[in-house]
Amino acid sequence: MQRVSLLVFTVLVSSLLGCQKPAPSSGESAGSGRKIAVISITSDAQADPQKVNMALTFARFCVDEKYEVAVFFNVKGVLLPTKTFADDFKYQEYDPLKSQIAALSKDGAEIHVCPVCMKDLDVAKEDIMEGAFVTTKPKLFGNLGPDTMVFTY
Repeated sequence: MQRVSLLVFTVLVSSLLGCQKPAPSSGESAGSGRKIAVISITSDAQADPQKVNMALTFARFCVDEKYEVAVFFNVKGVLLPTKTFADDFKYQEYDPLKSQIAALSKDGAEIHVCPVCMKDLDVAKEDIMEGAFVTTKPKLFGNLGPDTMVFTY
């Protein structure tokens, strides 16, 4: 009798679980269907190129997986997406950092640069590289929501 009861209980639980709606796939909003990733780069690329390269590599992975991607350069990260940063500066055998940024922008990633951080580090608007832009609160916050993935490097 205990075995029959256990069997009935197992079948009942299995059938109830089978009726549940599946969870949305990773990064996908249950309500909107949008997959959004924000990669915040706060690191100084010259002081920690491995960390910045990983951030750009992860941004590339997200673009390849069809996420809407916003790369947000802030704190000391604002020094990288500038005309004065060396075009050929790279980490190990990877593509130069600025080339990675340009490719991300070309493929649809938004390249945001923090205006407050620019002011703090004396970076002028005209110094920002092509493909990047000085962000605004509404533009950046348009990428933030309850299901947005945010990674900081």
